Amino acid sequence: MRSSDTRQAIAHLKAGRAGEALHLLREATPEQQRHPRLGLALATARLRTRDPAGALDAFNRVLANSPAERPALYGRALALHALGDRIGALTAFRKLAGDPDAWKAWQSIADITDDEDERLGAIEQAAGILTRLCAGPEVPELLLGRCIDSLVHAHQFEAARQLVEQHFDRFGAPAEAVNRLADIHYQAGDFRNAFSYKLRALELLPAQIIQPKSARSVFDPRLAMQALQDLTALLRTWEFRFFPMAGTLLGLVRDGALLPHDRDVDIGLFRPKAGMPDIADRIRMHPGLILRRDARIGERYYAIFHQGVAIDLFVHDPAGPDHLLCGVSDIPGDIQWKLTRFDLIEVGLAGSQWTIPDKPERYLEETYGASWRHLDKGFASAISSPALHDVDPYARAYYAAARARKALLVGNHSKATSLLSQSPVPVNLQGSGK
Repeated sequence: MRSSDTRQAIAHLKAGRAGEALHLLREATPEQQRHPRLGLALATARLRTRDPAGALDAFNRVLANSPAERPALYGRALALHALGDRIGALTAFRKLAGDPDAWKAWQSIADITDDEDERLGAIEQAAGILTRLCAGPEVPELLLGRCIDSLVHAHQFEAARQLVEQHFDRFGAPAEAVNRLADIHYQAGDFRNAFSYKLRALELLPAQIIQPKSARSVFDPRLAMQALQDLTALLRTWEFRFFPMAGTLLGLVRDGALLPHDRDVDIGLFRPKAGMPDIADRIRMHPGLILRRDARIGERYYAIFHQGVAIDLFVHDPAGPDHLLCGVSDIPGDIQWKLTRFDLIEVGLAGSQWTIPDKPERYLEETYGASWRHLDKGFASAISSPALHDVDPYARAYYAAARARKALLVGNHSKATSLLSQSPVPVNLQGSGK
């Protein structure tokens, strides 16, 4: 394998093209693969292309010649976890955490430990290390973003805000820095400022970025259906009461398939009875499921990734004798929906058996309105659902601006316009994003 091919393979890895990197790296001779740099690249490419067994073997070959190679030790721990050896991976991450700069190891501990105190402590440790590493004036933007995320995960919102403002000029574009401030304010429950910053981030989008183009959806209904079936099988095994909800239920009931224009899979879950394991613990202990690092036990909403598919899981709680509540967080004024209480029935839809609300038409009308049977690609339940309950109008407006920004970034101006028109707070864009 030529040195130019090695450089190109590593460039592919850095750009997120693990498949292309692996294609080149396979040409390396066994002797070349023993070189730490090339061997590490090969192991990393195998791990990122979902070959954990091959990755583990490659990491072990690197470590046979360089036992203290910390990236290989870390990659080996990741491969162990991907293979289902959570205890082995956790032991390896804990050993690596002895390094004073080992923020990645601490974050991985937070991702997979079943000890909530250890998890929260690991989040704090990672935030502390990254804050120290970002103390200088020339901090790289990528590391700066990691530090801001770590502070948000630790609920150190004011420190995160100060870091963005301190290093504002280090971001590649003002729109990115302002967008960070919007999200930090939202996480802290300051919805008015969150909306203001998100709107400003929209206005600052460079015109060349948001030129209209054919929007290509990243949502693959076939993969999403497989992810939905995988997770529902696990939920049955874990004895939770659950059901497809929101857009996922709408597609199954109305169209007999998942909505091709959707963004994710939506699953509802009744709050487990006292004494049952929390759903967050179950998810974290499964090697095939990825849960947001900052998710806490007992929360109302969990964002999950499975095989590259985003899954939103909403825990439903009783609200008096006749209603249920589900929402994004416990912060007053945040997005939540109030629905008429229902039981679950089993029905056949889209070629599979599902447990769904016993009056699905009523559920869908409460969620989407009387016209739920008619296609409306611009409808957003976090902004316009009739079931929204005690929601701050600025929280809804923030979602309108946030979703519109994402639509503009893929060139979908019509969807962005539709989303902004649903905002309960009037939107008057002044910049190139209008």
